[in-house]
Amino acid sequence: MSMTGTLRLKAVCRDEKTVVADTYFDGAFKVARPVYFQENEPTVYSLHVGGGYVGGDRYHTDVVLEENARLTLTTQSAAKVYKTPDEPVYQSMNIQLAKNSVFLYMPDPLIAYEQARFQQETVIRMEKGATLLYSDSMTPGWSKSGRPFRYEWIRSRVKIYEDGVLQAYDHLFLKPDAGDLLSLMQMEGCTHVGSLFIVSPLLQAGWKEEVGDLFQSYSEQARIGFSELKNGGCTIRILANASHVIEEIVLQCTNWMRGKLNQEAVALRKY
Repeated sequence: MSMTGTLRLKAVCRDEKTVVADTYFDGAFKVARPVYFQENEPTVYSLHVGGGYVGGDRYHTDVVLEENARLTLTTQSAAKVYKTPDEPVYQSMNIQLAKNSVFLYMPDPLIAYEQARFQQETVIRMEKGATLLYSDSMTPGWSKSGRPFRYEWIRSRVKIYEDGVLQAYDHLFLKPDAGDLLSLMQMEGCTHVGSLFIVSPLLQAGWKEEVGDLFQSYSEQARIGFSELKNGGCTIRILANASHVIEEIVLQCTNWMRGKLNQEAVALRKY
């Protein structure tokens, strides 16, 4: 089956500087030239030139980091999923991280509009010693009735393998018509959801207290839960009523992690 958009990136470390050695894009996906906010570490912005996702669209992304490479991948704007009357939108992503590589993935939110259906599959294969920060977030789009959650469903699966062993499997499925999505044990009165996964040898004892301190100032704006993965990584779920709140929390966690990597804090410029 043909793809609506395809993106492939490969980053390598040469003379202590990471370069994007191989880039391929086709269809609705494009990438801007790498930006070096720091001298040795590129940030890549992916772009969707079609204006939004519609029924039957299929997208695929491959990211490969060789040993010691460091790369941040983000998007230029939110992904907008419109009505999908016949087929859902399908998006897949494969990530391969070699030892001592660092990959930070910080996309803008997915906005699902009325009668939208969206499925996302992400598979991450990393060698022990690599560092991963993977985030995503979902938000309901505008509807004619003004009621929230008019999309049909959103499904997102994330699998993280370390040295070939499955360390995390997250399955997020939001289907408003299946029940009260605002109820307890679901969205609990919130409309936006964000997820964050961090796997790194730099996560040492005491990280839970450090992360908890980051979240204290958001107690009135969001519900945040975090837990430890079996390989010592962490997963964080965020419920809120505004995209910018989730974005701020993800950025706080990102810069906390960058500090452990001896990297400067970032504030990605997009608009």
